[in-house]
Amino acid sequence: IGLTHRGKQPFTVTFTPTGNLELPVNLHDFGLWEETHAGTGRTYKHSEVLVDEVPAVPSYISDRYKVGRMLGDGNFAVVRECVEHSTGREYALKIINKGKCRGKEHMIQNEVAILRRVKHPNIVLLIEEVDTYNELYLVMELVKGGDLFDAITSANRYTERDASGMLYNLANAIKYLHSLNIVHRDIKPENLLVYEHADGSKSLKLGDFGLATVVDGPLYTVCGTPTYVAPEIIAETGYGLKVDIWAAGVITYILLCGFPPFRGSSDDQEVLFDQILMGQLEFPLPYWDNVSETAKELIRSMLEVEVDQRYSALQVLEHPWVTDEGLCENDHQLSVAGKIKKHFNTSPKVNDTTAGVSVISLDDSFSMQRSGSLDFYQHPAMYWIRPPLLIRRGRFSDEDATRM
Repeated sequence: IGLTHRGKQPFTVTFTPTGNLELPVNLHDFGLWEETHAGTGRTYKHSEVLVDEVPAVPSYISDRYKVGRMLGDGNFAVVRECVEHSTGREYALKIINKGKCRGKEHMIQNEVAILRRVKHPNIVLLIEEVDTYNELYLVMELVKGGDLFDAITSANRYTERDASGMLYNLANAIKYLHSLNIVHRDIKPENLLVYEHADGSKSLKLGDFGLATVVDGPLYTVCGTPTYVAPEIIAETGYGLKVDIWAAGVITYILLCGFPPFRGSSDDQEVLFDQILMGQLEFPLPYWDNVSETAKELIRSMLEVEVDQRYSALQVLEHPWVTDEGLCENDHQLSVAGKIKKHFNTSPKVNDTTAGVSVISLDDSFSMQRSGSLDFYQHPAMYWIRPPLLIRRGRFSDEDATRM
């Protein structure tokens, strides 16, 4: 095949098929290829096809999975759909280009090390990994149901009971992580994905562990997403596991009214940070008219500035609002979808993943700075909108999770 590379000298590409071919020819059927440059006459042999539509993968991957369309891409990684040959099960294949993230390998290693450890029904699961010289391949659970905001904005009816079920799922994931001394540090609606069960019910799964780390002492790295960041992170006085509870409290507040509890100016993040540090929580009318006092009491306990006074994940799970006690009399429909669309970008993005698998961006804007302009690590919305069903309240123990 005669080709011209981006307007430079033409070259010839010779493909060697790895098996029987069927028409039309798919470049994925070629495992070896060589190029001959017209100017020099030199021939270069390669073992992979550098074509975006259908990339070559290690034989271990291709023997087990059929690799399909791209679901999402980032600066240093892409996510593709894949189907297991033996079972027909769909997964997401994250392909990380090592050459593009030199000097930041520790970030990838940290995320993968944590993904290896965590196995829980409310966390996106790492199935297996294949490490090669140039790429790292991660086979991940494929979550197709959209994210948390998608579920709410697509719902025909949404009540306080639905919000309670969502927090129940999230608190279970947090409780499990904290039992392993793992802090997520980037809990937000975009990272809470809706998993559709075979019986039609749905549950939430927490994904994107790019900022997660093991807590063996006070942490001081200023990171996260500003709307959900805890005051002790901003204060740089040292923090631990309970920053995840703060983020969950912010999400619960949004679930019930459609906007965040602390809202700074779009051009001055310092205003937002000052509000978070003071922790002055309000439930303005008429937006909170139909919300129970039990829910407000729980949110206050989750958004407690004093860390020692803030609820743990277990306390959240044991709270009457989460255990479903006393909610029967409060089944009013909550009109939050419009406000969520106003305050947050909930539109699906072209070429963004439906997988619920974080695409590692590893931008230089990885951490937040307390002074000056704010840079923060935040992926764009990466999920399609799907009609939701009531979030499932599965009952299980941490011991059950370890047997997954």
